[in-house]
Amino acid sequence: MKFVSLAFVVATSVSAQVSAPLLGWMPEETQVRRISGLPAAATLGSVADTGRSLANITVSPSQNYVLASDVGTGEVLLIIPSASTGVSVTALNTPATPDRIAVSPLGSSAAVWYSTAGQIEIISGLPAKARVRQIDASFLTGGVSAITVSDDGQWIAAASSGSVYQWGPDGVPRVVYGGSDAAALAFFASADNLAIATSTQLLSMAGSAMSVLYQGSFIPAGLATSFDNQKIVLADRSGTIYSVDAAAQTASSLDCQCTPDGVFGMGGAVFRLTNSTASAIKLVDATANEILSVPRAIRKARRSVRPAQSAGTLPTLTINLNPTPTGYLQQPAMTITASSTSSSEIDGNVTLTFVSHSGGTDQTIQFSAGTTVNFTIPAGSTQANFSGAPSVSFSTGTVAGTITLSANVTAPTAASAVATQTVTTEPSTAVITGVKFAPSSGGVTVSVTGYSSTDEVISAGFLFALSNNATLTPNDIGVGVSSEFQSYYATTGSYATGSEFTLSVPFAITGNVSDIVGVSVSLINTKGASTPVRSQ
Repeated sequence: MKFVSLAFVVATSVSAQVSAPLLGWMPEETQVRRISGLPAAATLGSVADTGRSLANITVSPSQNYVLASDVGTGEVLLIIPSASTGVSVTALNTPATPDRIAVSPLGSSAAVWYSTAGQIEIISGLPAKARVRQIDASFLTGGVSAITVSDDGQWIAAASSGSVYQWGPDGVPRVVYGGSDAAALAFFASADNLAIATSTQLLSMAGSAMSVLYQGSFIPAGLATSFDNQKIVLADRSGTIYSVDAAAQTASSLDCQCTPDGVFGMGGAVFRLTNSTASAIKLVDATANEILSVPRAIRKARRSVRPAQSAGTLPTLTINLNPTPTGYLQQPAMTITASSTSSSEIDGNVTLTFVSHSGGTDQTIQFSAGTTVNFTIPAGSTQANFSGAPSVSFSTGTVAGTITLSANVTAPTAASAVATQTVTTEPSTAVITGVKFAPSSGGVTVSVTGYSSTDEVISAGFLFALSNNATLTPNDIGVGVSSEFQSYYATTGSYATGSEFTLSVPFAITGNVSDIVGVSVSLINTKGASTPVRSQ
């Protein structure tokens, strides 16, 4: 029997670190910007200082690296951001000035296209052990409109000159789709199955067999698969987002109220739809089947106010929420309804305020454009619109407290607090949204992501799972983390993501670290113990 011993002296609360969780990275003009928090309660963070001006910025779906080309030199760069704004930048051994960069479903491989040379560089083993090989694609004289690569780097597909070509391990291209309307391609995660989006169909290629997953009328803007291959997300340029169940071959559609730039994986079944030019970054959670917004910044909307004039008695306004919020990490849609029509246009705004039960605050609790949003009820209508949209969403965040929505009328008759709506979230046990562990110097580091609505965590429990014939002494360990969380939540920097956190705890190991195959974690705050969650 093998034995693995754990030196608990290293796994004390002094070694634990608490920080804002990283949701991912996104292009920001010629740089990359951090997105912090959890999908339904996220904020834009700082720009990573790469020291370069970047083009062709492509983010790994696992959010562990960025590929880009240097605007000046054309070098292909591997950028590995850290938990802060620091990054490491490495020039890869590939030709300069690519036309297009694409990454695989999990991000372990990438394909780099050079139109002038007619070649594709395949980079596998990303990000730690990047290996490059070249594929001759000089026959693609019509250019490449879409390109994708499998996670093992063995398979490539490209849409060009009215056909979709696929290369296997032998490097020989073959036509897998002969139509001229293929607009988006994506491999399934850890597989060589290929999804193809055309103007009328979503197709799946498995070997030489083709099947139709969904039919409709599309102008595809992007295509991607979830990490578990259960969902395929197709974005239409009209703003309709299709979430296709790969097994059942059924689809649901959502309106993102945006013009999608593509479908960019952010881990699991969450995808980014827009880049930094939008007023709010739009995401889709394909599992929950909902569109989410990441505000550009915390700000109040401004507009010119017409002079007040007599217009008789205003109709009664009602603020409605759909669905009715029942807790944290929700983004309900707010609408406003008038009790009757008016002969004059009614203009106003809704202001959102939040009072925390714990004394801090949560800056994720806001509308997609800040803490104030304008509305208009056209003459003869009873429904408000928000810059033309029928509703506007806001986040319920992750901190216990009371959210108040106050509607004010600015014209034709100025009036304040004509309607209010409150949402109260009660203190709860901590919630763990993810657990990861990775080898570190002399042991392993466990990272726990989640939130604690009470703005405190007292202790963390770790139960290690081992391979056959291995033991760990001890394998069930409690770590006090009260002071670390208290220090973190006391900083104003934590307000940007409310009670969300990533807890990192290193453990010193004597023995074969590879014998540790998983870890289950639970957290305790003043409301009790959380549901244990095992590492993924």
